Amino acid sequence: MKRGSQQGFTILELMVSSATLLILLGAALSFFARSQVVYTGERATLDMVQDMRTVFDRFTNEIRMAGSGLPAPRGVIQGTTTSLVVRGDFSQTTTIITSTGSITISGSSATYPVGTTTGFAVGQTISLLNNTTGAAALVKITAVDTTNKTLTVDSSDLLPLTSGADITDFSAGAIINVIERRTYAIITSGDNKGAITRTVAYEDTQTAGNTVQVTEIIARNVMDASDNPGLTFTYYQADGTSALSSGVLNPDVTKKVQIQLTARSARRDPQTGNYRTFQYTALVQVRGQYAPSVGF
Repeated sequence: MKRGSQQGFTILELMVSSATLLILLGAALSFFARSQVVYTGERATLDMVQDMRTVFDRFTNEIRMAGSGLPAPRGVIQGTTTSLVVRGDFSQTTTIITSTGSITISGSSATYPVGTTTGFAVGQTISLLNNTTGAAALVKITAVDTTNKTLTVDSSDLLPLTSGADITDFSAGAIINVIERRTYAIITSGDNKGAITRTVAYEDTQTAGNTVQVTEIIARNVMDASDNPGLTFTYYQADGTSALSSGVLNPDVTKKVQIQLTARSARRDPQTGNYRTFQYTALVQVRGQYAPSVGF
């Protein structure tokens, strides 16, 4: 009768197989870690591109609305290569002076019967626009009567947009719009270098307009690969020639604004060691309610 034998792995075989397994596991973990880094980087870049696209679309749409509710050319106020100030009825808050009810002018107060008071409030700056004569002016609201549908303004604080415009130029049929001023700029130094800022206020009359939105950062990392600010404004007349005169912007002839934006990833790519950059460019035609030369 033979006794059965039992065979197993030797110590050497166990050591070799364990080492092989560890090498395979290490390779798999290294591949997984590298894939995770790439995925995280790609995801962060994609999110930033989408966020920047949203900001850029909002940015250009607001500039496109500059001049709304105003006689042209009145949309662009100031501009440099790194900053832009525009104004207009961005919220599309408008009404009309009606022929029902009386227009009352007493001292420095002028009260107008209007079609609706919805969206209007004390402290807002409004434009008064006589669409028959072309007279236009800016003035601040001092009272809103929602029951009788009237708006009262301070005529002593009136700022004419057309030469000689006076509070008496605006009677039944005149158009009223809420006018805001929006300022965009890029920070060129310091901790927030490459950030785009936006400030919103009601437009100035003889006195400064009230603040609607204090300066806020709406985008970051707007820089090129060489660490230069990545936002540039260029200004054109209706015929495509420059709106600059001796290097200074002439708002009276500015009909188009070209926006060039270069943004980069918040961190360097772990594979290449470089920033990822992408660019947006838009040529925006500033809205002009009475500017046939640009299609309005």
